[in-house]
Amino acid sequence: MKRIIALLALILVFGAVSAQEQSPEMVQFLKEFPQRAAFNTHSYEFVHVTDTPAPKGYQPFYISHYGRHGSRSDWAGNYTYKTVRDVLSKAKADGVALTPAGDSLLRESAYIFEKYDGMDGRLTPRGVREHRMLAQRMYDRFPEVFKHGSKQIRAVSSTVPRCIVSMNGFTAQLLAIQPDLDLDLDTGEKFFAYIARGENGTVLARTKAEMARLPRQPIDTAAVFKNLFKDPEAGKKYVPHLGMFLYSIYAVAKVAEAYDIEDNLMRYLPFDEVYNQHQQQFLSAYLNQCNSELNGDIRMPLAKELVDTLVAQADRVASGASKRAADLTFGHDWPFLGLCSYLGLEGVGDRLSMEEAAAHWMASRYCPFAANLQIIFYHSKKASNPVLVKFLLNERETAIPALKAIEGPYYNWADVKAYLATRVPHTQIVAHRGMWKENAQNSIASLGEAQNFGCWGSEFDVHVTADDVVVVNHDGIIGDTKIQTSTAKEVCQHKLKNGEHVSTLDEYLKQGTKNKDCILVMEIKPHFNQEREDVAVAKCLEGLRQHKLLDPTRVVFISFSYHICKELARLCPGFTVQYLEGNKTPAEVFADGINGIDYHYSHFKKHPEWVKEAHDLGMSVNAWTVDKADDIRQMRDLGVEQITTNDPILTREILFGRK
Repeated sequence: MKRIIALLALILVFGAVSAQEQSPEMVQFLKEFPQRAAFNTHSYEFVHVTDTPAPKGYQPFYISHYGRHGSRSDWAGNYTYKTVRDVLSKAKADGVALTPAGDSLLRESAYIFEKYDGMDGRLTPRGVREHRMLAQRMYDRFPEVFKHGSKQIRAVSSTVPRCIVSMNGFTAQLLAIQPDLDLDLDTGEKFFAYIARGENGTVLARTKAEMARLPRQPIDTAAVFKNLFKDPEAGKKYVPHLGMFLYSIYAVAKVAEAYDIEDNLMRYLPFDEVYNQHQQQFLSAYLNQCNSELNGDIRMPLAKELVDTLVAQADRVASGASKRAADLTFGHDWPFLGLCSYLGLEGVGDRLSMEEAAAHWMASRYCPFAANLQIIFYHSKKASNPVLVKFLLNERETAIPALKAIEGPYYNWADVKAYLATRVPHTQIVAHRGMWKENAQNSIASLGEAQNFGCWGSEFDVHVTADDVVVVNHDGIIGDTKIQTSTAKEVCQHKLKNGEHVSTLDEYLKQGTKNKDCILVMEIKPHFNQEREDVAVAKCLEGLRQHKLLDPTRVVFISFSYHICKELARLCPGFTVQYLEGNKTPAEVFADGINGIDYHYSHFKKHPEWVKEAHDLGMSVNAWTVDKADDIRQMRDLGVEQITTNDPILTREILFGRK
């Protein structure tokens, strides 16, 4: 239901949007095959493919595959397909004559609505055929992989039915070709966690703001009504919401192929409207899922677990630890785009601005129904020769522009792994007291900026007042007010430089709940004695619990008070607790049950061995407060998990190697 609501919101916001001047390249791409305007609901285009001969002496021996499910019904059919059918049928029943085009659209929308049968995302028979055909073409292209060796094939699917049915269709075809294959099929929540991971809340919010920059202007819809109704003015009276009606026609047209309607239903809309609808769809997807200038550095790490899994599977085969012939993975469009972007594949993984993507990113070429990535592994009889790989994006040989090939589209597998190891940094960014340069330190606005920027975490400081209220501020004194001996009312009347008053923890955490992808790094300040520190810990945990944030994936604890750290470690097993002072070795901290250190970077410069010592003990390592480029690089190279910084922008540029 949430997806339906989001879809309707998109229609209402962008239904009358027209972006910048149309790209001639995109116009040609769409007019060549109008159904491409369906983007990720465009059915798979089976094209003739050829293979560049492998280097002399090399033969394929293993395939790593990720395939999106095949053609399916779309979402919100009860609103979109039904809207078109109901508008046209009601008008016709009331004596408003339809044109031949109107009658045709009525029949087609009614047919699609009937086949949809209230089931969002249901795989259609065409979707199954797509995967059977893909299996046939893979087998015919690389028969050596299947005929020789163990014949073991492992197939794993997202838990979503359309993916499971796609997997079954694909593997059934392989068995039909070669019945002696040893097939192992599986699905489950743990597989789903990495197979189906898409964007996060930060990326979505940033994309929404970026898309709002597109210029808006009214759309001339007279041609639509003239095309459908013999009396256009009478027909308009049956349309409750113009934007919704236009999108609904587009929704019928873009899913028609999935129901084996080969006719171009995009013809019911003016080309300009088709262009606009298509652009809204694919630009949002590119910015959310791919290596865009806007979000790439936030989005790419989300694909790491999937990439690491595929690499580990392949390594076992390449090293001889596994005799598997193929690993087949079946999932969804957004993880597929993230995967291909992480790999840096030419076209789909290009790093573009929104304007560049609007002009050049050929969306339906990269992510139609049944989109697939095949990584083909080659070895030589000569044991000293390296394992080679090539990448097939929707069956086409595809380059990695950032990596030098051995020959043609063939890459040294060792080079590929070394390249992938550089794609996302090991070190994460923590905004020190939020992103405050345009706001104020420890302000609610500074937390919001850190969340929107995509920081891994945002650090903030808390004290407990004399009347046991937790407040957010770094210093223990504001003006003449000593926080720990004053009431909350006395403390919170003070203003920050951005106009906010000093916030209570309760007020601060309300902002914290708005983005689950930014860790709250809570520094509990030392208090007068251990009794007051125990009160501070208890009140902080109570506040987090009330906001449903007492979760090791949502909060990390830090403190200069060793007593506070030990108390948190005792009360919150499984949570990350980091000691700040820098006067103890990792072994000493670990012996007291504390699982992390967060030391000033100067301590790690003096004792670089402490990073490895902590890691060998399974501890987390943060470095504060790192603002200079050389220091950021040094902490990164030491391998700390987090860098706490006043300059997240510079830190991200350095960690990702951006200029």
